[in-house]
Amino acid sequence: MKYRIPNVVWILIAGDGFGAAFRFMVMPFLALYMHIVTGSSPATVGLVIGLGSVSSLASSFLLGPLSDRLGRKPSLVAGSIVQLIGLVGFGYAHSVGAFAALQIFTGMSWAISGPAYQALLTDLTPEPRRVRVFGFNYWAMNIGAAIGPLLGASLGSGRSPLPFLVAAAAQAVLLVVILALVPRSAGEAPSGASTLDSLRHMGRGIANPLLLWPFVGMFLISITYSQIESSLPQYLGLHYANGAHLFAYMISANAVTVVLLQPFLSRWQEGRPLALGFIGGAAIYAITNAVFIFAVAPAAWIGTNVAFTVGEVLLSPVQQAIVALYAPQDQRATFFTLQNIVWGLASAIGPVLGGLAMADGKTALFGGMALVDLAATALFALSLGRRGSGSDVAVEA
Repeated sequence: MKYRIPNVVWILIAGDGFGAAFRFMVMPFLALYMHIVTGSSPATVGLVIGLGSVSSLASSFLLGPLSDRLGRKPSLVAGSIVQLIGLVGFGYAHSVGAFAALQIFTGMSWAISGPAYQALLTDLTPEPRRVRVFGFNYWAMNIGAAIGPLLGASLGSGRSPLPFLVAAAAQAVLLVVILALVPRSAGEAPSGASTLDSLRHMGRGIANPLLLWPFVGMFLISITYSQIESSLPQYLGLHYANGAHLFAYMISANAVTVVLLQPFLSRWQEGRPLALGFIGGAAIYAITNAVFIFAVAPAAWIGTNVAFTVGEVLLSPVQQAIVALYAPQDQRATFFTLQNIVWGLASAIGPVLGGLAMADGKTALFGGMALVDLAATALFALSLGRRGSGSDVAVEA
């Protein structure tokens, strides 16, 4: 049977990649820009930057399920407007208080629009094509993430308000596209559920064994993935004279690997059990973290990171596909919110655990992460190996 992916899905994916390019044009440089404008200490800047993640995580419980209650399009429009206002505000901010308020404000934009976007892709895509769609969406985001910083550097991001205004203009274009091309009726009809109902749905979702153990596995692998952005650059900077450059090469290799492999592996995963992506990706994480222990030469670090990225490519679409498979149709945004909260908590805890492990050396850091990934692999194998829990739900091409 031929399953057609609606054109609006590809428009949404292209728009997400476009938006990612302009977000990455400015947000990686926000700390530098705030330091230059306000003269704040690194500790103060770090505290303010962290407020964005705290705001997004804290507001998700209330704002994430809005899409189930109000509809997908209104939630996407609201999130886009919040992001637009925040970008303009950053361009004109001159005090620590202003930057802090804007970080809290813009942190809510993903809490509103993220689950709505994930749920809308699920609503519009036939089940056998969802792994491909989530994979291509991840691919588009990575292309945007690769282009954005280069564009930002050329426009003076971190030293001028202009890039923020350019990014705001791009966000305005996205807002117009959403208003013009996304039908008001796109996705599931609003459920009208109350906030209390949404919180109850979250509780039932995390108590459902079909999702509980995959969520625990996702939490564990997210802890180890966060080391790539936190502990790894610190370790390289402390032990290699050109550690910053080596880390930059590793990140570039990661982006290139995702761009080259994601379309092919996402198509390959169609018609195959979701468990293959979960178990295979987590196992690759475990193996490569163990190999990092023995990496010395720069080529070894880069090559091992490329192998690690193969696991990332396998895992990225199936993590969303499992939620799309088991979330009730009128509660999809609520369940995606729950997944995003799991990711957010792991991303907050992971750097702390990694820092503690790194104090005991390289083996403790990467060996510990390998053991965590092995635990995640076992959880995925046990939970998804049961009949009816996703491993036997082979999407047919």
